[in-house]
Amino acid sequence: MKKDIAVNKRTAGSGSEIVSIETDVLVIGGGLAGCMAAIKASESGVKVTIAEKANTLSSGCAGTGIDHVWGYIPEVHEPMGWTIEDLIEDHTQIIARGLINKELLYLVASEAKDRVLDLEKFGVNFRYKDSKAPGKFRIVRQFHSVPTTWNFDGVDLKIKLTREAKRRGVTIINRVMVADLLVTGGRIAGALGVDTRTGKQYLFKAKAVVVSTGRVNRLSRTVTGVWGNHRVPVNETGDGRAMALRAGVPIINMEFFGPPGYSIGNFELNLGSPRNTVQPAGSVVGPKGEVIIPRTYFYDWDKLGREKVNPSESRRRFEAERVLPQSWSQLHDKGGGPFYLDLTGGTAQEINYIKWSISNEGKGSFFLDYLKKQEKFDFRKDKLEWLPNSRELAGTAASGLLVNKNLETEVKGLFGAGDDVGGVPWMCSPGAFTMGWRAGEMAGKAAQKQKSFAPIRNESVRSFKQLCSQTLRNSQGVDWQEAELALQNIMDYYAGSVRSELMLRRGVERLRDLKQKVSFRAANPHELGRCLEVRSIIENAEMIMGASLERKESRRAPYGFYRADYPEQDDKNWLAFLAVKLDGQRFTFSKVPVK
Repeated sequence: MKKDIAVNKRTAGSGSEIVSIETDVLVIGGGLAGCMAAIKASESGVKVTIAEKANTLSSGCAGTGIDHVWGYIPEVHEPMGWTIEDLIEDHTQIIARGLINKELLYLVASEAKDRVLDLEKFGVNFRYKDSKAPGKFRIVRQFHSVPTTWNFDGVDLKIKLTREAKRRGVTIINRVMVADLLVTGGRIAGALGVDTRTGKQYLFKAKAVVVSTGRVNRLSRTVTGVWGNHRVPVNETGDGRAMALRAGVPIINMEFFGPPGYSIGNFELNLGSPRNTVQPAGSVVGPKGEVIIPRTYFYDWDKLGREKVNPSESRRRFEAERVLPQSWSQLHDKGGGPFYLDLTGGTAQEINYIKWSISNEGKGSFFLDYLKKQEKFDFRKDKLEWLPNSRELAGTAASGLLVNKNLETEVKGLFGAGDDVGGVPWMCSPGAFTMGWRAGEMAGKAAQKQKSFAPIRNESVRSFKQLCSQTLRNSQGVDWQEAELALQNIMDYYAGSVRSELMLRRGVERLRDLKQKVSFRAANPHELGRCLEVRSIIENAEMIMGASLERKESRRAPYGFYRADYPEQDDKNWLAFLAVKLDGQRFTFSKVPVK
């Protein structure tokens, strides 16, 4: 049964209605991590509310589906002689090249299986009669040198998570964009938001808050020039990082805003490169059919337990087949290309498997429909061109809030989850599932211990109300599209694939000038939400520019970070997370040792 929450409405001058909500745990963002956090927090017997600026039925990176989750699978890996420590080493060396938070990585790897079992209870299908793998799972290689990734029916995952959250009494408030955190005396007090349809402003009073707003998008112009044609959802605009920064939380890895990756051209979606949704048959070939990335094969499950894995040798072979995202542009600059994703060597069984996998991955069903109806495409004989995608601050960067092993930030009662947490490259869906669960558990416990709400400063509420009111009444201001384009032009020029001190310093000046001069205008609450998003994007861009200036080395693999004036990787001084923190109106930087 749905739990009641305290809701009081009042008019706060100028006709602006403020909705005041008291909840023990507030989850900001209702994607995978947010839903998992809310579901787990509800087990503590506390009032839990999700504030989602879209709709939890289809929000977040998995809003239109996801087909894969990786983790340590004892019934698969123990017979191979492959330990969880081997998985940790694989991810540390292959994915992160040493720059990783191993405590959080262990959390993700060790608890992913438990979360898969939870998802099964929520109605998500992971088992198939035709599978020979233990447990009837479908398991493939993705990030690691042995199969560690479950494929599953995830196209309607968000619908099932929303249903489970509601079943447990979680209150879900959709179409409310939370834009500011409220902190009193170093403790979280709540948050402020606005309904992007009605314009009502929300004051959330909370004893614990989980921030899970996802990745940072729209920092760069799209490759196609079509607004919104990104791999990452357009409304993931770094709101969590921006509001946490203003609340005094250190943010790490912001400098790793990388160069364009390569994938399917013109229709940006997550198909991997190609060790993801387009295996086992997928390979990448050059113009003459020469193989650049070879195809993979299903694991022979009849051999499970008969042969033991040599971890270092399997890692070496896996590494030899990889092509890092930035390598494609390097090959192109040397006169290489065009490149193609080639499935023509696959059997009918393999191609059908890939179609099933794509249909469960984000935007995949739309993509298959487009190929069939508009392109008359046939995977058995046609190839897809491999082209640059738009730049993003996403999986490889591992940017986000600095948290401890319990996902708590330096602000008491404030937790991070999923892609809002920094330190683990390509934690993806298992990071969302496991970190969301842990953050929800700890937030629930924190709320139980907190007997009363922390006091809220009236000036914070007045300031947010004034910001919203001015934006809606400002007939002479700047549209959000203009400001966003100006920001993207600055980022693409001053913080491009090659960076240097003088260019970065000028970029910092240009961003500061943009931020000071922009006075937004919005014709309606929807546009107000977009203006608040662009405010978040600008603040994320400032962190990127400042951190890029501070990190005096290059770290090309896998981050694509290159300083022309510091062209070498310097592990002695820079194998550390770089944290940016707001001190008044200026940034301070510190190195956080790799654990």
